[in-house]
Amino acid sequence: MKVTMILVIMLFMNNKHLLFSIVLALATFMSKMNFADTQWVSYMIINDLISFWVITLSFWIIMLISMIKTTNLNLQAKTSSFMLLILLLVFSVWSFFSFFMLFEMSMLVIVVMVMAWGYQPERIEAILFMIFTTTAFSLPFFVSLLKNFNHTNFWFMNINMFMWDYLSFMFIFMVKLPVYFIHIWLPKIHVEAPVQGSMILASIMLKLGCYGLIRMTPMSFKINTQWQSMILAFSLWSTLILSMISAIQIDMKSLIAYSSVVHMTTAFMSITLAKTKSLVASIMMMVGHGLCSSALFFTCNIFYKYSKSRSTLINKGILTNSPAVALLWFILCMSNAPMPPSINIMGEILTFKSVMNWSTGTIPLLSMVMFASSYFSIVLFYIPAHSKFSTNLKVPMLSTTKSLLVIWLHTAPLIMLIIKASTMEM
Repeated sequence: MKVTMILVIMLFMNNKHLLFSIVLALATFMSKMNFADTQWVSYMIINDLISFWVITLSFWIIMLISMIKTTNLNLQAKTSSFMLLILLLVFSVWSFFSFFMLFEMSMLVIVVMVMAWGYQPERIEAILFMIFTTTAFSLPFFVSLLKNFNHTNFWFMNINMFMWDYLSFMFIFMVKLPVYFIHIWLPKIHVEAPVQGSMILASIMLKLGCYGLIRMTPMSFKINTQWQSMILAFSLWSTLILSMISAIQIDMKSLIAYSSVVHMTTAFMSITLAKTKSLVASIMMMVGHGLCSSALFFTCNIFYKYSKSRSTLINKGILTNSPAVALLWFILCMSNAPMPPSINIMGEILTFKSVMNWSTGTIPLLSMVMFASSYFSIVLFYIPAHSKFSTNLKVPMLSTTKSLLVIWLHTAPLIMLIIKASTMEM
């Protein structure tokens, strides 16, 4: 009934009433789903606390994207509607096969957005790179899925996995996170994508990988336990290396994209531990990073509209005459670090605590990871806010009403969630 009502609302959605329709759909969805009834299963869909948070995040981001002015509002309404429908289904189905089909269909929306609103010829190369990378890991996964078709659903995954099945199931989600060595497609597509494409990609699409890994935890727990030391060592060193790579980026969108890989690798590490505390931490990081990264890409687009460049060298001191935007930029960068009062800090503390409980020998490496992952966020705030703006250009006023509203609607949930973080407990 809930899905039917939202579909009826979306049928009447057009470019003039896009925002109203999405808000109405969100209100309908939230009125039909709350914490009291997030534990049920039917023949088609499941609904638990993990689904609740990722679906709510999807609705919130799509609503904010509808507030962005673009050149083709009709196409934006159709792509937003299609993406909303796919995300609602992909986070609700219990069949692994249905999840996989919707999982791959969601990338079509990103392709349409990059081709329709991208402006660089290199966007075709980035799209092809993304498609070939995902396809290369999808084929082994599809073979394993057909092989274990009768046993692959999110509620009754009691099959004994062979190593080939385990690797195929892991890599299909690792490439969507993505993790180190198979992450190159993400900075490429972020650089070429429009602002709404980057917001969806960073806030929602990367969470598909985390969601799939969490769902297959009962199936992969045994092998994960056997290879836990290798997986954690790989994750920690990957996070440290990617943090140093982020610190030397000049392109602001590329820097934010690499920081997304850092946070998602941390989430991958917490999911691998498969403890209640670490799984709650992964959900906190998914929601917190989704809001934070989307706002960072939106604010970076504001810089680009005024300076016509994404370079940190050109955008030095661009926030000098915009104290309101500078304050929100500070909150977002510190949430990306992360620092209090963001929900991200709670997720990382629980993750690092779980890793230290596993082995106290990881403390030196964790200390370096914490410093390196905070450094590039501090640099990202310092350059636009406190550097000296070029004397050949006029310092712009960035604080329009709509831009402040969109940034604030990203920032407010990020802070308020930590007030009652117990709502994310599983």
